[in-house]
Amino acid sequence: MDTQKLLLKKYTNRRLYDTEKSIYVTLDYVTNIIRQGRQIAVLDAKTGEDVTAAILTQIVLEEARKKNYLLPNPLLYLIIQYGETVLSEFFEKYLEHTIKNYL
Repeated sequence: MDTQKLLLKKYTNRRLYDTEKSIYVTLDYVTNIIRQGRQIAVLDAKTGEDVTAAILTQIVLEEARKKNYLLPNPLLYLIIQYGETVLSEFFEKYLEHTIKNYL
């Protein structure tokens, strides 16, 4: 397993570009890379802004759409209600640790 992050560039036309292989890729491609244990970094090609979190969120939403369920509705309501301010520390510190221990 390669521990170096895969650098992707996101263009204004919403296309993702794999800088290692010099090819445009799909969200499914990126999902498979992550499932293989590799991390990604996604930069906006025009501004250089880190948009990794937005792409990861998009992948989670696509997976939920395909399976018609990913997170329980009460948790989704809490995320929307309290937003990033209250829950970001919980997600960053506790939820990640709990999931890793569960697996």
